[in-house]
Formats: sequence, structure tokens, C-alpha cells
Amino acid sequence: MLDAFFFFIAGISPKVKVLDEKPRRCPVCGLHQAYCKRVDPYLSLFFIPIIKVKTGEPVIMCDRCERTVSPSGPEPAAPLHGEVKACRFCRKDLQSDYTFCPHCGRRL
Repeated sequence: MLDAFFFFIAGISPKVKVLDEKPRRCPVCGLHQAYCKRVDPYLSLFFIPIIKVKTGEPVIMCDRCERTVSPSGPEPAAPLHGEVKACRFCRKDLQSDYTFCPHCGRRL
């Protein structure tokens, strides 16, 4: 009698897709190293991405400081220290750890 068994290694893994090759100014560090990207989860079989499970939301990710910001402005979540300040030029609210305003682009 011949016994055979098979095993599969499968899982969900993220895959980052760059949507725009033009660098943007990062609102946190101020350098032009932020790109519009999207993180899509893929079903992987034997560590090879096979099927896209769903399409992720586009975000702006900085290659230097590794922060993410939504394309419409700063992150809606509260900052770590609980402080929110307003830009002195455009008067829009932003997180206290930002060095540059994501709305008008000026140094704070």
C-alpha cells in the first residue's frame, strides 16, 4: 500500500506598489523622498505572491523617515504626545511633530 501526503505553505503577505514615481516633500522630515504608494495583501503559495486579496488605500510614504500620510493631508489619528498645532501661514491643524506643513509646504 502506497501512502502519500502533501503539504502546502501558504499565507497572506503585503506587496508595495509605487503609484507615482515623482518624489514629494515629506511633511515630517521636509525632504523630497516621499512617494505615493499602495500596500496590497496577496495570497502567497510557497512564498510566491499568487492572488491579490484586496486593493489597499493609496498613501504617501517617506523613504527616509518611514512615516505614512494620507494624500489629502496629515494623518487623522491623534499624535503621540496629544498635541495639535496650527500652521502659522495657512492656519490648518497638523501634528506637533511635523517640520513642514503638508497643506502649504512651508517650514514651521
